[in-house]
Amino acid sequence: MAILPTAWVAAPPRAPLPGYVAIVAKRHVVEPFELPASTQLAFWQDVMVVAKALSDLLSPVKMNYEIHGNTIPHLHVHLYPRFPDDPFVGGPIDPRRKPFVRTSDERMQLGRAIRKFASRARGKQASLP
Repeated sequence: MAILPTAWVAAPPRAPLPGYVAIVAKRHVVEPFELPASTQLAFWQDVMVVAKALSDLLSPVKMNYEIHGNTIPHLHVHLYPRFPDDPFVGGPIDPRRKPFVRTSDERMQLGRAIRKFASRARGKQASLP
């Protein structure tokens, strides 16, 4: 759905929450500290770009960030926009509960918002002194 400098962004059709995305590092590492120093900052900037794009698009009350890697040993970050009426209020997110099913159009809208925000963010970085 989006390709960023250090990561791919995926939004599966079935997700625990409507705005959920996964950000997957292009370079194979298990832990963020295993990335080369020059890539560490860029990876986290990519994560922040996606989080801000989702926030601007969906206006959640909070963005949850999760990194596990015990099931899939490759660096990836789960982003969960949280809403006042989501099914996990007051508790942890359980991706095994009944998922939301998203249309292709809904997923494309997420991708467009992320790509647009990423493009603007790169333009701002290029113009810094």
